[in-house]
Amino acid sequence: MPDTMPEDLPEWLVVDEILVRLPPKDVLRCRAVRKPWRAATSTDSFILDNHRRQPSLPIIEQHGEGISCLAAAGDHKIRPVLRYSPDPVSSIAACDGLLILSHQSGFYICNPATRKCAPLPPPSRPGCWPPNVVAFYRHDASPREYRVLWVFAAQMAGRTTYEPPRYFVLPVGSDQPRCIQWPTVLQSYPASSDFPPVHHRAALHWALSLGITVLDTVTETFRHMSYPAELQGGVFSLFDLGGDLALRHTSGDCLTQDIWVLQDYDAETWAFRYRIDLRAMEASPPLDLTVIYFAPMMVAINERELLIQHGGDCLLHCDIEGVFLGYVESQDHESSLNRFAKRLTLTRHRLQESMISLPLFETRQEDAVHEKKPPFTIVL
Repeated sequence: MPDTMPEDLPEWLVVDEILVRLPPKDVLRCRAVRKPWRAATSTDSFILDNHRRQPSLPIIEQHGEGISCLAAAGDHKIRPVLRYSPDPVSSIAACDGLLILSHQSGFYICNPATRKCAPLPPPSRPGCWPPNVVAFYRHDASPREYRVLWVFAAQMAGRTTYEPPRYFVLPVGSDQPRCIQWPTVLQSYPASSDFPPVHHRAALHWALSLGITVLDTVTETFRHMSYPAELQGGVFSLFDLGGDLALRHTSGDCLTQDIWVLQDYDAETWAFRYRIDLRAMEASPPLDLTVIYFAPMMVAINERELLIQHGGDCLLHCDIEGVFLGYVESQDHESSLNRFAKRLTLTRHRLQESMISLPLFETRQEDAVHEKKPPFTIVL
């Protein structure tokens, strides 16, 4: 019996069982093969279903080179997402396969999988320092609308009283910002570049000193959640662990990290899950525990595997039982332990590829002749 070809299969089976499982770049190639495939893979439902099936992988910055992500779960290699030259570009926020990047005082939004990119103009606020991004999210009441939460800090020259930062929500592509009030007065704000919120149950969550601040992405109102009562002192951070909201508590000596998971969201009931003790980890070569001056960065690859930034330069791979799995290598096969290798820096951002587009991309394509090129090249 001759081998079955895709053309011999029912159209629905090819689309719903085969194409939907492919990486976005492969789906885009398949669109050029058959017109029915192009139509079927261009619907909102297919694009979102395809996006949900893609792995969510940590974003890693490579000093002097560009931005990369882990090649795959269980892999020690990274693959490049974009290159910049000569000035560095920073990853600011990520959502649904879309990235917000900053270069000098400008912002860009791009989709690495489709290689679409456009400038992202912030709101204008005279008398304030340049803005920063606090959050980037899909507005769940308007599924095709993405919004950015911007923050402006007032310039203090000539002022005698402290003026708290101002927060504005601005839909991507709009020029009509709306001011919202952060629930507590903070001397500093959680910039998305370093402390992106965790999206869980249609809300954004920030781990702050006094507890967890939550922003409902439908009503765009704030509320407060508490840490486990058993935890005192140390450093807190949040992350997604297989669909659960997880809390990492780092000890004062930065050597142990306890992971808690929110069992009952409404009752705010937390359960201890596991502990990572760097002193007990049998790494090869061994970890230098004398170089820890700050809480190690840690992100989950999946429910079983973690990446930990140790000592500023070392990026190690382990499982939730603290078993060492290896050191992450660059695309040039250089281990992060090699002092001559370009430094790998773990971020709290994730890339889950998608074919999601924005009206801003189409406008940018029409005006591309009159605009200068972005200061980076997408190479995913």
